[in-house]
Amino acid sequence: MADGKTNMKSIETLQNEHNAVLYVLDSLEPALTAAEQGVPVPVDIFTDVGRFFSIFVEQCHNGKEEAAVFARMPASTSGDALVRQLEHEHENGKRLSAAYNDAVGQYTPGNAASAAEVARTAREYGAALRDHIEEENTGLFTSMQESLAADDEEMTAEFDRIEIEEIGEGVHEEIHAMIDSLPPRIKPWADQAKVEA
Repeated sequence: MADGKTNMKSIETLQNEHNAVLYVLDSLEPALTAAEQGVPVPVDIFTDVGRFFSIFVEQCHNGKEEAAVFARMPASTSGDALVRQLEHEHENGKRLSAAYNDAVGQYTPGNAASAAEVARTAREYGAALRDHIEEENTGLFTSMQESLAADDEEMTAEFDRIEIEEIGEGVHEEIHAMIDSLPPRIKPWADQAKVEA
């Protein structure tokens, strides 16, 4: 795993989802900066990201890890400690996501004070997500490669089941379409912030 390559489809799926999270965080930053400067960034950009956090990160991605991966990790001291740590981080992420969504609920486009709270909560959650992703990329995926390679097909099937039965048919694809739409939706507002700066 040191080279980042794996022959496990389950790890590849989770890595791709990590990349989507990082892409959304990077895409969101110019909208946060613009809103902090008083640019009236439309609230739907922030609510779409909140929906992404709730559905894609918490329910879909974390749900896959908790149901299909954590439950299969060997009860060794290191594996057990890693799972407990990651579960704690998932719980903390729910709290940070809720704080972000609360801030978005109070946001008024063009109001720098309400935008500052959206930005603060988004960046706090973003920093936690980035740290968590790094921990999974280096710790969890290595443990999966070492201990769960024989379970890869079953874990991948469980991932598919979660996407269809728990998230809803077509919702995963809808979220990915929203992800792709973020940069062009944010660009005019980010450009306006640059002109006004």
